[in-house]
Amino acid sequence: MSLYEESDGILETHVTWKDVESDLQKKLGTKATFGGNKTAVNISDMKGFMSRIALVEPDWQNVEEGKELPQKFALKISSQLALIPFSKMMNYEGGEGFGAEKLAKLANLTRECHNREVEIYEQLIKFNCPDIPYTKVYSLKPFDNSDDLKAYMILEFIPNIHSFEMFQPIPIDDLHPLVRGIATFSALAQSLSPEETKLAIDRDYLEIMFKDFFNETEQAKKFETIRKLFEEDHPENSEKLIEAFKHYIKLIPRYTKISEILGFKLVLNHGDLWQSNMIYSKNKDGKLELKAMIDWQVASIMPPGLDLSRLLVGCLSAKDRRERGQELLKCYHETFTRVLGKKLFSIRELQDSYNLYTPMMGLMLVPDIYMFIDSAKLSEEEKVEARKEARPNIVAIMEDVIEIHENNLVNYPEFMRI
Repeated sequence: MSLYEESDGILETHVTWKDVESDLQKKLGTKATFGGNKTAVNISDMKGFMSRIALVEPDWQNVEEGKELPQKFALKISSQLALIPFSKMMNYEGGEGFGAEKLAKLANLTRECHNREVEIYEQLIKFNCPDIPYTKVYSLKPFDNSDDLKAYMILEFIPNIHSFEMFQPIPIDDLHPLVRGIATFSALAQSLSPEETKLAIDRDYLEIMFKDFFNETEQAKKFETIRKLFEEDHPENSEKLIEAFKHYIKLIPRYTKISEILGFKLVLNHGDLWQSNMIYSKNKDGKLELKAMIDWQVASIMPPGLDLSRLLVGCLSAKDRRERGQELLKCYHETFTRVLGKKLFSIRELQDSYNLYTPMMGLMLVPDIYMFIDSAKLSEEEKVEARKEARPNIVAIMEDVIEIHENNLVNYPEFMRI
């Protein structure tokens, strides 16, 4: 058996009802059992590709007097089942998606990602900081070895979620709490020992990413997609963008040594700050409230520009990024410095690392935004409208990446030299 094969457990995974029931009995100190009307509903659609997530209603029976047990919880099961349709959606392997051989090679990566997230949640519990919004944890089950097929997290279920699709910008005012949260997390993580962060991805984040998901064949497909995106109205800029992206791909090994080359300080990043990894709800006044940052599977020890470039490029409208994006960099720097109690890096260094990671984030986003629209659960009319709304932002990302690239060539000539 493998992580990519269906089994007879919850959501066709290897994790069974008995596994979860006995675990919660221990963790919650109860002899209550799941009832015959227990349910598990798949809520993981477009929320990552290394797990299946169930909304579980356990139908508790024989609950002890005075004992309060969660009537609903989220069960995140590490699995490659979601990776199969995701790889087809992303048009990997000529649209066929990953086969058994590729999935088997990625099995260790799947296990590492889950255990890394378990490690991060253990640190979040240790920090217990109200400024870092995260979901309450009932239980964490890591993979015990390379053959283990059962690993999961049992987390608080947050109702009334207001979801943002990957192609929908989040108002900048609603991102300030998230920036303060990730800056607080990164600052508090400075106190962690190497043992406590041993599973975090090291400085070879980009090398790992491109090796497993952006090989030369996939790069060529992305470049062709860019040409088609802009062939009618921005053909010259599309070629400039492609040449810029090719330049940064050649620099990937140098990014692994960016701290030694440019002296950038390293912090623990979330590593994947995009719309699906933020849980918002609306209060009674209709205002957005950040409830949790989730999916810490690629937490990485990198310059802070990694998280901020992903956030500003992928989650802001062109108008907010261009007119007010500096607010978020300033918010991050002020929060990090205040929480740490000293200045680890200057605002200039933060801006520099943001500038150098922004083109890499653009490469991961621009070619795929329409693909995410086409894969969303929208009517054809809604998809047409979503494409129309997303178009100005895609063009703006292209223009901004080109401008930043030209400035990078001037400002960091040694690092940028091929």
